[in-house]
Amino acid sequence: MTKNISLLLNGILLLAVAYLYYVQFSKKAGSEHAAAILPPVSAGGGVRIAYVNVDTLDLKYEWLKQQRAAMEQRLDNIRKSLGGKKDALMKDMAAFQKKYESGTVPPAELEKEYSALTQRQQKLSEEENRLSNQLAEEQQKTNNELMAKLEAQLKSLQSQIGYDYILSYSKGGGQVLLANDSLDITVQVLELLNAKEK
Repeated sequence: MTKNISLLLNGILLLAVAYLYYVQFSKKAGSEHAAAILPPVSAGGGVRIAYVNVDTLDLKYEWLKQQRAAMEQRLDNIRKSLGGKKDALMKDMAAFQKKYESGTVPPAELEKEYSALTQRQQKLSEEENRLSNQLAEEQQKTNNELMAKLEAQLKSLQSQIGYDYILSYSKGGGQVLLANDSLDITVQVLELLNAKEK
């Protein structure tokens, strides 16, 4: 789940950077076409870039930790519930097998019991699929909410400080292979995000 969130954060941040890049270059037209190939220059003479460490955000963002804990609890409850139902079904199937092998139960009764066991198995499979789909929808909703919160805070920070680009960084899998720590704005982003939750 952590890798999915990291990948999702990287994707959203990449889209945000692409959007900022597009907005910057879409203002230039006609005779400035050749100049549009070069990155925008800030008043200080260079491109202002910052990054957010997605790993740190994943570990320290309180809202995200709460959402992850709630999702893990829900998953654990589902596993226990389905596990108990599967165990009961397996016991009943074993008992049916013994009845069948004993040859003492009439075929009509065996057929009726087999049909009931098959229906239980099918319903259990349908319930498992339904719950899996519900979890996936909840996870997507959480991811969408996370991205909305992050985007709002990044836009706020970008407008306050004037960064041209805000990138994501994740050790071993981010969009940036090496980062200068002086460009890290993760703490500011975390403070903004966690402050909104209080």
